[in-house]
Amino acid sequence: MAFRFTLQSVLRLRRSREKQEERKLLAIASAAGRVRTEIERLEEISMDQYQRRNDELTSGATIGAMLQFDTLQFERRKILAELEHKRAEQAAEYRRARQQREIMEGLRDHQKAKFDREFQKREQERADEIFLIRKIVSDRE
Repeated sequence: MAFRFTLQSVLRLRRSREKQEERKLLAIASAAGRVRTEIERLEEISMDQYQRRNDELTSGATIGAMLQFDTLQFERRKILAELEHKRAEQAAEYRRARQQREIMEGLRDHQKAKFDREFQKREQERADEIFLIRKIVSDRE
């Protein structure tokens, strides 16, 4: 008789949920990485244009374009902060899903070990019975 884990479908569900939470976490981390890259690019542009802005301000150029650029940077930083917050929440969800799966696997492993011990015990009992039967038969001869 082979070992059969009665909660195998629950374990499959837990594994599936863990994978799903992991994919969500990776998607959020990827989005945060893209925004971080965009912020870095904007900062590079900002550094290059810093001197030009000062020159334009002293020459009376419009401030609107510069404010728009600053607003864009601010918005990207706000989006990044939101994504980092979502990433932290999703990481917690992923950890919970992983722990639930590990609990189910631990239960399965415990039940399998118990099954194996009982199987070995039954096999030893059979071997002992066969030995005793053979001994009785050989003693009678």
